[in-house]
Amino acid sequence: MAQVYVIGRVTSSPELKTSSKGRSYVRFDIADHIGYNENMRTQYFQVLVFDEDAERIVRANVGKGALIWVSGSLELETYMKKDGITVDKRMKIWLDNWGYISGRGGCTSNTDPQKTPEMQDTDMVPGIDGERENLPE
Repeated sequence: MAQVYVIGRVTSSPELKTSSKGRSYVRFDIADHIGYNENMRTQYFQVLVFDEDAERIVRANVGKGALIWVSGSLELETYMKKDGITVDKRMKIWLDNWGYISGRGGCTSNTDPQKTPEMQDTDMVPGIDGERENLPE
């Protein structure tokens, strides 16, 4: 099991939902920028949170543009896109813990979260290439 620690911006405000088994949950994406200057790119992680932790995220008013850290188990998940035909992969974090980077609520910088660079919908993000080079022997 891979454990990760990611710092990123929330791409849309989390909404508390109830699973078919009656558990409360929240699912949202965070965007993490890697690289510098012309080599900078954005990678997205879907975060899945259950029960009391999900309720705590909603009570804390985590919103679009909020700069947070998350830690948890990483899973590469295969899923069907909304078109019902295309199969893609995404990185999913089963949340163990989280927190604001500084301050709380919304965007923690001096900019309005609505005016931050446009964050892409995860269905518009290019697929993750799961193929790797062979490990050296």
